Amino acid sequence: MKWGINCEAPDFDPQGFVDLVAEDVGLIQQMKLQEILSHNGNVEYLQRHGLNGRTDAASFKKCVPVVSYADMQPDILRLVNGETAPILTADPISEFSLSSGTTDGKSKFIPVTGGAREIFFFCRRLVSAMLRKVIKIWCDGKTLDFIVAGQQIETPSGLKAGASSTNYFRSPMFRRRPFDPSNVSCSPDEVVLCGDLNQSMYCHLVCALVQAPEIVKVHATFASTVVSAIRMLQSSLHDICEDIRQGRLNDRITDPEARKAVEKLLKPDPDLASMIERECPKNDWAGVISRIWPNTMYVAGVLSGSMKQYVPILKYFAGDVPLISFGYSASECSIVGLNVQLDCAPEKVVYMIWPETAYYEFIPVADALHDADLTNNNTGDILQLVDLADLELEKKYEIVVTNVSGLYRYQLGDILKVKGFRKTAPIVEIIQRKNVNLSIHSEKIEEEELQAVVMKATQQLAGTSMELEDFSSTVDIVSSPGCYVLFWEITTRGDNKPLDVEVLQMCANTIDGGFNEIYQEWRAAGRIGPLELHIVKRGAFNKVVTSAVSKGASALQYKISRCIKSPSATLEILNAAVVATFKSQLKFSDHAPRGSSLALRS
Repeated sequence: MKWGINCEAPDFDPQGFVDLVAEDVGLIQQMKLQEILSHNGNVEYLQRHGLNGRTDAASFKKCVPVVSYADMQPDILRLVNGETAPILTADPISEFSLSSGTTDGKSKFIPVTGGAREIFFFCRRLVSAMLRKVIKIWCDGKTLDFIVAGQQIETPSGLKAGASSTNYFRSPMFRRRPFDPSNVSCSPDEVVLCGDLNQSMYCHLVCALVQAPEIVKVHATFASTVVSAIRMLQSSLHDICEDIRQGRLNDRITDPEARKAVEKLLKPDPDLASMIERECPKNDWAGVISRIWPNTMYVAGVLSGSMKQYVPILKYFAGDVPLISFGYSASECSIVGLNVQLDCAPEKVVYMIWPETAYYEFIPVADALHDADLTNNNTGDILQLVDLADLELEKKYEIVVTNVSGLYRYQLGDILKVKGFRKTAPIVEIIQRKNVNLSIHSEKIEEEELQAVVMKATQQLAGTSMELEDFSSTVDIVSSPGCYVLFWEITTRGDNKPLDVEVLQMCANTIDGGFNEIYQEWRAAGRIGPLELHIVKRGAFNKVVTSAVSKGASALQYKISRCIKSPSATLEILNAAVVATFKSQLKFSDHAPRGSSLALRS
């Protein structure tokens, strides 16, 4: 397919186009690989591995190894340091995307070419065309877009490096973008470009409230960002209403450009301030988005993977407004999959792997295979990777990508599960990041299992004034025996209502008793101690995000790690914020599986 297809044409049929792409993904993938290899046939990396200009899949898989970032880092750093030779791609590198660093705390420099940007903007236009067909009451208006341009660094090459979104917002392309009546932000550009996350979010809220009737969409990269913004509205409601009542910003906004731009929109409006106070009573925030922005058609943001945690509270805030997740993207490959069923329930979001954006291979995930060392696999003897067209229903895979910007057979680190097919195109669910797990002995609690057990435990909070705001976990291997530690940030509805200690004790017991059989065996043998549930101060996880952003992470891309490796700055912040601890009271010897072979394991 050509990226020049006009998705805005009145007669364009987006679902028909999706069906056309899904007709034969095997053929499209073959063509994509040939396109990448023929264009980059003479680059140093492919020549070094002996591909010698061949473009067929068999030769490519035989010659080119499956790699991690560590394997490609020496070549990437040559580009970062200013080498202009065609090391990875024949096209010039236009910028470097910095990954979020959520998994291991270290950002990666990912080369980006103009071709990758083309792909991204085409997919965005395609999603917009699909939305117009799904949202029957579609109308042009303003968007409350919780976007913040993070910081860039200048590399020795002279090219900028930052999060993908940051690179766009700080580029001339953003300032010179053509007017699009379907995508008008309610906030001035100066708010987006403000260097302070909290000031920027506060200004977004003020701008959206003074233009409330014009807001038709609410958007953020992640669902967690929308939740955090509403939490800021809750905690700052008095200040925001006073700003609107007086027609000027208070002293907390110190960025001069953002302040000047927002105050141009403000005028004293006591009636509006009073209306906002009526619609945002202290104890009832249900449907607040639909109440204060009554013309909102949908709330959009990533709802899958680690963002599933935020779906219940986001539904509570949104009321009847639909929640939509557009697509699945990554720093290393701008668009991997698209949600081609935009009106599905937010808990059931899945993505069609888009076969035109890159060449994809998949590592079957099973305990033995997933731990295999693939970095030196030049022959394919260790493990045969699976092509996109050969994925099987309900199987899990780690995704490997060859993109247009010079990554070849690169392990993306995401684990997917095939949930269905659109003709020949696999429809996948994002399960978790690779190697995000808890373990003390031979047991392993993956992120997917952790999230499911926590969600089961939060059912105990139903009917109380408590809600789970955010969570993370780690293992304490200093104590003897070691134990699992979970950090929960709890919100209580009402004025300073105390924690319900009996309910939280039940939550701790539910989590400890909900993990897999191997964990239970180790607990029964006394080799893993009782689980500890730490309750942290309100705002603790916001401090984690703010700390990460201050060190260069993207405010839009950073995600709270569900499994924290020790030591880490995140762990220090959370440990310092603990206000209460509940230790599991379960006696696992009463529940241990009979005939356990645990003694042999140890």
